[in-house]
This record gives sequence, C-alpha cells and structure tokens, in this order.
Amino acid sequence: MDCLFTSLQAGGVYSAFRPEGRVNRVSHDGEYLVGEDDRPVNRMGRTGVMGRGVLGRWGPNHAADPIVTRWKRGNDGDKVKDDKSGKNILEFVSIQRRDNGQWAIPGGMVDPGEKVSTTVKRG
Repeated sequence: MDCLFTSLQAGGVYSAFRPEGRVNRVSHDGEYLVGEDDRPVNRMGRTGVMGRGVLGRWGPNHAADPIVTRWKRGNDGDKVKDDKSGKNILEFVSIQRRDNGQWAIPGGMVDPGEKVSTTVKRG
C-alpha cells in the first residue's frame, strides 16, 4: 500500500492514500499507519497533541534545510581563532525571515511532488 496522504477535505473528512496527491508521507521511522478514524497514527505513541499540531500537513512533514559552513579566514588565508577560547571560528549561512524577522537556516518544506533538490534551491 502506498503511503500518500492529502490534507483535510471540505467537511472535515480526511482522505488517506489518495494517489493523485503524490505526497510522500513515509516517516523516517517507516511506513505511516492510519487509525480507525482514517487519520495518521504517531508511530512513537501518544503525545497529547491533537490533530496536526503546528505542522502544515497530516503525517510526516518533509523539510530540506541545507547547512553550509566554512572556517573564518584572515586576509592571509589562515584560519582565525577566537581570542578567548583559542578555537577556530566556524561561519554558517543564515537568512532573516520575512514573516517574523527571526534568523533561520535557509530551506523550507518540500511541496507535494517536489524533489528535495528543488526545495533547497527555492529556499
């Protein structure tokens, strides 16, 4: 059985395993189960969270968040060390979100039918 889930349909009826959705809802823990109420079941057990919680979709919500780093280097090309700890300084790429102004790692949620590589480029 394919694990393809769609969102709530009009009237609040959950439609599971709709092939036209083309959304990969396989969790990193394995195939996602559906309960008697036709909604995904958390493979890790009860959490006390009802419905989707703060997630955008039912079931696994796949994200693509690339981590890009480099060692900070001086004008001479040598690695720069922190004055206090003496350790090399690691720099990373971040973005400032337009919706709330907070700093974040670039990336985003994988859209239905989208390749992860496309999500990373869009991020």
